[in-house]
Amino acid sequence: MSADMPDYPAIQNGVKELRLPVSAAELHGALSGCLCAGAELTPGNWLAYALTDAEQENRIAPDSVLARFYFATVAQLAGDVMDFEFDLLLPQDETPVSERGPAMVDWCRGFLGGFGVVPAPASALSEEAEEALQDLAKIAASDLNYEETEADEEALIEVCEYIRVAAVLLYNERVVNRRQRQRLN
Repeated sequence: MSADMPDYPAIQNGVKELRLPVSAAELHGALSGCLCAGAELTPGNWLAYALTDAEQENRIAPDSVLARFYFATVAQLAGDVMDFEFDLLLPQDETPVSERGPAMVDWCRGFLGGFGVVPAPASALSEEAEEALQDLAKIAASDLNYEETEADEEALIEVCEYIRVAAVLLYNERVVNRRQRQRLN
């Protein structure tokens, strides 16, 4: 995670303070999904947009942990893809895999919801991007069990890396490539 990104417990506390119906992981997924789909968000509207709840408009104080969370997520996605700054917001690595796994599933659910609320542009996604979305949907629908801690840990790391790459692929296709096409026209 970027140095500017508040840690998971701080964001979870911000979520609880506002009595939001999601976890910190799901909120990060929803925000990331909106951004990857090309939503034009602002510090005042992102929460309402990501949660599809107009009552959330302008609820975040400019100096709050959730404001820093928003700006850090935007910066991570807008950064150089080769810097690998974008990462999933999940509980810390010391947290048991039995807690991080469900958070990863929540992240995917949030991402799909956020991506889905943004109107699709006229151009279709590439086959690779469509496949990535389908894979995220499969992960979001997963019912995980944890029987082999070491193997589960390795699998979780691999799946999280795949999810991260899928999100960056979607961002590049829907946002970066669209901007480049607009500049050419």
